[in-house]
Amino acid sequence: MGSLNLVVPLVMWGREAPTHDISCVLLTQDVQTIITGSRDGQICVWDFEPPKLKLTPRCLLVGHTASITCLAPGGDARGTSFLVSSSENGEMCTWDLRDGRCVEVLRSANIHSSMKAYQMLNVENIRLFCVGNYPEILVYDPHTLDILFSLATRIHPDWISALHILRPPRRNDEVVLGVTTGGWVKVWTVSEREVRPREPIFEHESKMIRSLNALCLVCCSYNQRTVLIVSQDDWQIYDAGDFSQLCKVLVPPGERWMGGDFLSADRVLVWNDMGRGYIYKLPTNCIVESRVFHNKQAENDNPVKYGVVQPSTEEKLVNAPAWQFLTIPVNNGAEKLLLRGDCEGQVMLWRLADVSDNQLMQIKQVQPFKALIFTPTLNCSMMKAWAAMTPPPIGVLDQLEGEKHPPRITASLFLPLQGRLACGRDDGSIILVPATETIMLHLLHGKHHHYHNWAQPMVLRGHQGRVNCLLYPHGESPRYDMSHLVSGGIDFSINVWDMYTGNLVHRFVVQAGQILQLLVPPPTCMPRIQNCICSVSEDHSVALLSIKERKLVLLASKHLYPVSTVKWRPEHDFLIVATQDGSVYVWQMETGHLDRVLQGVTAEEVLGACDEHLASTGAGGSGSGGSDAGLANPAVHLFRGLRHRNLAAIRHAAQRGIQQVLGEQNNHQDIHDSSKMRTCPLMIQGLRTNKQDANSHVLFFDIEALIVQLLSDEYTLMSPGTLEANDLIMSSQYHRMNVLTHPASPEAAKKIADLLGRARDRAVIMEKKLRERDQQGLLSRVKESAESVQNLIQNKVEQSGFRPTTLSSSKDGTGSGRVQIPRHFDVTAQTLQIGQMLMSLLHSWGLDPSLDQTCEHTLGLLRPRVPVSYGLISKSGYMSLLMPTWHPVREDDMPAINLPPDLAAELPPEMVTLEHRTQVFTGRGHWEVSPALTTHHLLALVSVANTLQDMNAATLIPEEERRRKIHIQSSKSNQNSVSNHEDEFSKQQSVIKQGWSTLTALHTVLLPDCVVASGATKYQPPMVEILARRWQDRCQEVREAAQALLKTELTRMGPEGRQKLVEMWSPHLPTHTEPLPTGPTPYTNHEPPSTPRPDQPSSKSTAGNSPVHTATNGGNAVSGNSGTNNERPMEPHPHLDEDHYDEEMDGETCRELVAQSEGRKKQATAIILLGVIGAYHGQDSAEGFGLGNLAMQTSKALAYLVLAPGSPKLPAHTPLRRAAIDLIGRGFPVWEPYLDVAKILLALLDLSAETDRLAPSMKYGLPLIPEADSCRTASNALTLIAEAKPPAFITTMAREVARFNALQQNAQSLQLNIHNTVLHRAKTEILRVMEYLIVHKRCHIMDLMVEVMDIVLHCVDPGHLKSRGLNEVFPSICGFPQVSHCPHTRRIATGAKNGSIAMYELRASKCQMIPAHGAAVTALSFSPDGKYLASYSMGENRLSFWQTSSGMFGLGASQTKCTKTFSTVPVPDIVRMNPQRLPKLVWISNKTVVHMMADGTEHRFNA
Repeated sequence: MGSLNLVVPLVMWGREAPTHDISCVLLTQDVQTIITGSRDGQICVWDFEPPKLKLTPRCLLVGHTASITCLAPGGDARGTSFLVSSSENGEMCTWDLRDGRCVEVLRSANIHSSMKAYQMLNVENIRLFCVGNYPEILVYDPHTLDILFSLATRIHPDWISALHILRPPRRNDEVVLGVTTGGWVKVWTVSEREVRPREPIFEHESKMIRSLNALCLVCCSYNQRTVLIVSQDDWQIYDAGDFSQLCKVLVPPGERWMGGDFLSADRVLVWNDMGRGYIYKLPTNCIVESRVFHNKQAENDNPVKYGVVQPSTEEKLVNAPAWQFLTIPVNNGAEKLLLRGDCEGQVMLWRLADVSDNQLMQIKQVQPFKALIFTPTLNCSMMKAWAAMTPPPIGVLDQLEGEKHPPRITASLFLPLQGRLACGRDDGSIILVPATETIMLHLLHGKHHHYHNWAQPMVLRGHQGRVNCLLYPHGESPRYDMSHLVSGGIDFSINVWDMYTGNLVHRFVVQAGQILQLLVPPPTCMPRIQNCICSVSEDHSVALLSIKERKLVLLASKHLYPVSTVKWRPEHDFLIVATQDGSVYVWQMETGHLDRVLQGVTAEEVLGACDEHLASTGAGGSGSGGSDAGLANPAVHLFRGLRHRNLAAIRHAAQRGIQQVLGEQNNHQDIHDSSKMRTCPLMIQGLRTNKQDANSHVLFFDIEALIVQLLSDEYTLMSPGTLEANDLIMSSQYHRMNVLTHPASPEAAKKIADLLGRARDRAVIMEKKLRERDQQGLLSRVKESAESVQNLIQNKVEQSGFRPTTLSSSKDGTGSGRVQIPRHFDVTAQTLQIGQMLMSLLHSWGLDPSLDQTCEHTLGLLRPRVPVSYGLISKSGYMSLLMPTWHPVREDDMPAINLPPDLAAELPPEMVTLEHRTQVFTGRGHWEVSPALTTHHLLALVSVANTLQDMNAATLIPEEERRRKIHIQSSKSNQNSVSNHEDEFSKQQSVIKQGWSTLTALHTVLLPDCVVASGATKYQPPMVEILARRWQDRCQEVREAAQALLKTELTRMGPEGRQKLVEMWSPHLPTHTEPLPTGPTPYTNHEPPSTPRPDQPSSKSTAGNSPVHTATNGGNAVSGNSGTNNERPMEPHPHLDEDHYDEEMDGETCRELVAQSEGRKKQATAIILLGVIGAYHGQDSAEGFGLGNLAMQTSKALAYLVLAPGSPKLPAHTPLRRAAIDLIGRGFPVWEPYLDVAKILLALLDLSAETDRLAPSMKYGLPLIPEADSCRTASNALTLIAEAKPPAFITTMAREVARFNALQQNAQSLQLNIHNTVLHRAKTEILRVMEYLIVHKRCHIMDLMVEVMDIVLHCVDPGHLKSRGLNEVFPSICGFPQVSHCPHTRRIATGAKNGSIAMYELRASKCQMIPAHGAAVTALSFSPDGKYLASYSMGENRLSFWQTSSGMFGLGASQTKCTKTFSTVPVPDIVRMNPQRLPKLVWISNKTVVHMMADGTEHRFNA
C-alpha cells in the first residue's frame, strides 16, 4: 500500500538492435499482436497490421531469468488482453499486453513444456492446461496462476509430453487427450461441475501406442476422428476411436520433426528443426469419408508431399526455430497462417493457400515431380526494424566525434557520488562522461547544444581488449578511496584507476583467464580483507586483491568447474565459493588454505547459512558499517574459533565482545525517514539481452528521492522562524499549548520571561553589530561563492583552449590530455538537472501554447528531441520497456506536420519526420499508451511540480535558482531590512508559482479534454486502484498528487462510472460480523509508549514483532500481543510482501500465502477506494452510500483499522491504517451514524498525543518515520472531524472529560495512574483543536459554551490561573461575552444556552449550575472586586445581578443568589441574527455596569 517507490524508467537503446534468440512464438486470435519469447529470458511484443503486412516491435518484457519455454493467451478482461509465459526454471508470469505490465508471478518446481488455453463450457474465463516434467496435467487460472484442478493417471503414471482438448458434438463436457513420454495415450472427460479442489481427476481410458517422446498431439477439428502425433523421428495418424495406427512417415535424414497440424481433413502440415515445413496429402485409409477408412494402408497409397514451406533464402540455424499454426475465420472461409521465429530474431509468416484436388493431380503429372514452394509473406526482425530508423535510436556515447563505427559498450557503471557514467568498450577503452549532461544532450533541446565543453568525456586506456566489468569500491563502502575505479578485462588484467587525474594507479595480472566479475567483501571482515576487492575469472579462480597494499592476498584456484556464487562468513574468516556442479569450497582468507570441499545437502546448508548471516547483519545494522546487535553471543564465536583452531575467528570474536561492552546507545529521536535522504534521484543501469550485445541503458528516475533532495536543499536555507512563517512547522503553537497543559508557578514563569527577554535583547544587539559590519551582505554569499569557485575555474581552463579535441590518449596510463573531474561535485546542481530532465520529458508539449512558452522561458523546461522510450516497473520488479521503433499513434492517424516553413526547409527530411513524431508523442501519444503508464507519469509530474511550487516558487533555470537562493540567504541575514529588489523578486516569484500551478492544473484536471481535442481517440485514464494505494504514500508530495488525481478522476467518471466502480470493488470489502475489537476499560493503567531509538528499524515488520501501543475502543493503548484471535487481517503479511517469495517454502505453501496476501491487498484497495467515494460523494443518495448498507460496511472497515491493536499481520503504523485515519476524518459526516464516536476520537487522540514532539505540519514534505506520520495524520483527522461536526466533537469530549474527572476522584482507591490515560496525555492536542474551533466555528461554540469550558479547564493547568487572567492564559475563549473570569475570587462564570450559569470554583475544582434565565445567556461579567456577577439574556430582555456568599470563616458550601433583576430594551432581530453584534456588559465601578449595544447605545444599571 504505497510502500513501493514511484520510479519512472526510460531506455536509451543505442544504435544496435538487441539480440533476440526466439524459443517460442504466439500469434493472438485477433491477428493484431505477435509475441516471441527468447532463450535469454526476454519476451518481445510486436504490433501486426495484416492489411499492410507490417510488423513493428512494440515493447520488451524483462523479468524471466531463464529461457522461455512456452507462451499462451491469458484471455481478455477489463478491456485488455493477457499473456501467460513460462520459463525452464519454473517461473510463470501473467502479463498485460496493453503495456507489458506483469500482473502475477509464480515460482514453482513444475517446469512446463507446453500450455494450451481453452474456453471450457459454462466457464467465464479460459483455463490453461499445462504439461511438463511432472506426471499429470495441471489446470491453471491464467489471472491468478492458481491450480484449479489436475488430471492424474492411475495406470503407468509418467510425464505427459503432449495434449489436446476438444468438445465432442452434442456433449456438455470436454475430452482431454494426452500422450506420455513412454507412449501411453490417456483420455480424460472433464466437466466444470465435477471439479473438486485438491482432488485429481483420473483417466477414463488408456492405451499403449508406438510413439515415444511425442512432441505434438492434434485432433482433426474437421472430423474429430483422426489424430496426428508427431515425435522427433516420425509422424503418425491414428483413429481416435480405438487409437489404431493408420499411417506413418519417417523424418528425412539429418532432420528432426518438431510439430504439425491439420490443414484440412486430408491434408497435414509438419515442420522440422531446420526451419522448413512440409505439406502432405493423406492416404485414403486416413480419410473419414472414404470407404476404406480404418483399413490397412495400401502399398501404393502413401502420403504425398506436395508442398514445402521454406524461407526465400537458404539459412543455417544454430538453434531450432519456434512454430505456430493458426486458422483464422474470415468472411469467405478461413485463413491458414504459419508463423516461425528463429535464433536470428527473424519472424516469418506464411499464408498457406488451399490446393484443390485438381491442382494436386496436375502437380503429380509433371515429371520429374516437384513440390510447391511456399515463400514467406512477411519477414521481419529487430535488426531490420532498427535499420529502417533514420536517424538511428540514441545511445549514451553518440556525442563522441570522429567515430563512424564506435566500439560496443560492454560494461557500464553509474557513479552517483561523482555524477558520472563509466562505459567500458570492446576496444579496451573506458569512457567517463557526466551523466546528466550527456542525457540532456541526447534527449532535450536547449542552449547546451552550443556549449563546446558540455558533456566532456574522459578516456582511460589500459586494457588490451574488451572491458568485462567495472567496480567503484567507494560506492559500495566508504572505507575505500573515493578516487579509485576498478576495471576487469578480457586480457586477464585488473586495473585500478584514479578518476580525478585519469592515471593508472596499478595493474593486477594474477589470474589465467578473463575477468568476469568484481566484488567487495562485507564490512565485518578483517581489516586487511576490508581493503581488498574480489575478482572472479574464467579460469575458475577467485582472487582477493589488496588495493591499499597493491598485492595479491588470496588466490583460490582449485575449482574444477566455473564459479557460480561467492559468499562470505566473516566471523569465521571464511570465503565460500560455489561452483556450477553444486560443490562448495571453503577457503580461509587469512592463511589462503582450502579448509574443506562440500557437496550435496551440506553444501546447500552452508550457502543458506551464509544468506541467513547476511540477513541478520543487514537487519541489525545501520549504515555501511553494520551492527553486531542482532548477531549471536561473541562467546559462541569464540568457542567455534577454538574448536576449528581459527585464529582470525578468535580475534574477531574478542573484538566484537569488546565492542558490545563499550557500545554507545544513541537515544536521540529523529522523526525523519532517512532511507531516502542519501539516495540519488537518478540511477543508470546497463541492459543486455545477450552477453554478445552492446549495452543499452535504462534510466531510473526515483521521484521520492528527487523530492527529498529538493526539499532538503530548500529547508536548509530557512531559519526556524521562516519555517514557522511558511506553515511548515508549528513549534510555537504547540509550545504555547504545551506550556498551558503543564504546571508552572508564577515565579518560574516570570523568571523564564525575564531570561527570554534578556536573550532576545542580546540577540538584537549582536544582529545590529553584524549588519553594520556587513552592509553589503557579503557573509551570506560566501558559502555560495565557495561552492561555485571550483566549477568557475574548471570552465575557465577549458575555455582557454585546454579542451582535448579527440579521444586519443597515451597508452601507458599516464593520462596526458585528460580532463580532470572536479573533486567537489555539486549535488544540488545535479538534482536540478535531473528535475529539469524529468519534467521536460513528462510535460505535455503542444496542448497549451501559452503554457509551453511559460515552461520554456520562466520554469526552465526544455523541449524533447526524440520520442522517449519509457518503461514500466511492475510486480516483482519485472519491467516493460517500450521500443524506439514503435509509436503509439499510427501513421494513418498522424496529424499534418506543424513546423515553421523556414525550419522545415533547412532540416533534412528525416529530421523533419523525427521532430513531427516527437511533437505528436509528447502532446497526445504519451497518454495513449496505457492507464498504468499514465498513472505513474501523472503522479511523478504533479508531485514534482507541487514540490517546486512549494519551494518558494523555485525554477529549473540554473541562474534563476542561484539568484533565488542568494536572495533567501540575504533575507535570512537581513530580516529587518527591505531590499530594493524585493518587489521585483516577489513579482517574479508569483509568475513562477502561477506557471507551476497552471502546469499542475493542466495535468490534473484538463488533460483528458486537451488530449481528445488534439485528435486522440484512445486516451488512457489513470488507474484508480493505483491511485488509491498511493493515498497515504510515504512521501507527502506523492500522497497529495495521488489524492488530487483520484478525486479528479472520480469526478470525471460521473455517477454511472462511480457506481460501476462501487459494484466492482464492494465484493472485496471485509464483512465484520464479529464486534469491533474491544480493549480493557477506558482508563486502564498502562505504560506510555516508549520512544524508539533511531538505530531500531521502523518498518512494518519491526512494528509487528515488538509490542506496539495503539488505541482501542476504550481509548487506551494496549500491547500488540493482546490482539483478538478472530480479527480479520487487512494488510499483506509484513514478512511476505507482494514481491517476496520464501525460497525454503514448498511451492504450494508459498502460493497459498501469496494468494492470501493478494486477497488482503484487494481488501485494502477496496476499503480506500470506497472510503474516498463515500467521503466525497457519499452524501448523494445516487452513489449507493445513502442506503446505509454500503456506508455501514465501509465505516466498519475503516473503524476496524483505526481501533484494532497492532499485530504481526496488521502492524500499528502502516499506510493502510493512515489511510483509514485520514478517510474517517474526511468523510466523518457520512460515517458518523455507524461509528462509536467516543472510541474513534479517543483512538485518534491516543495516536496524536505526541504531535508536539513528533509531527510537523501537513505541508512539511520530507518523509517521516511511521510513528510520526501516523501522529500527524491523526491530528489532521481530528481537525477535520471537529470542523465537520463541531457539536458531536464537543459533546463527546465533554462526556469523556466528565468520566475522566469522576475517575480521577477515585484513582487512588482503584490504584490507577491517571497520568497515563489518553485524556491526560493528549491535553495539548485537545487544546489545539478547541482553539481551532473557537476561531473558525464561533456559532457552534456559543451554543455549547459550558461544554467547551469544561474541556478547556480540563486541559489548562489550574496553576496558570492563580495570578493571571483567563484573557492572558487562553485569550481566544474570552472573546465570547458569555464567559467571565474573576482573578480575585478565582471563579469563572459561563452562560449556557438553556439559561443556566455554570460557576467554576477553581480553588475547590468544582462547578455549580445556577438556573438564571428562561432563555440563553447572552453576556456575563464579574465586577472588578469580584463581589457581583451581572448576567444578561437577550431572549427574555432581562439583566440580573448575582452575589456569592460563603459560610462563616469560609466554611460550608457557597451559595449564589440573585440580588436584583432589571428589564432591558428589546434587541432588534437583525442584531440577534449576527453573533458579532451581541450586547456586552462593561463594569465602570464596583457596583455599576453598562449594558452596551453594538450601535453604541448604553444603559447603566446599579447592583
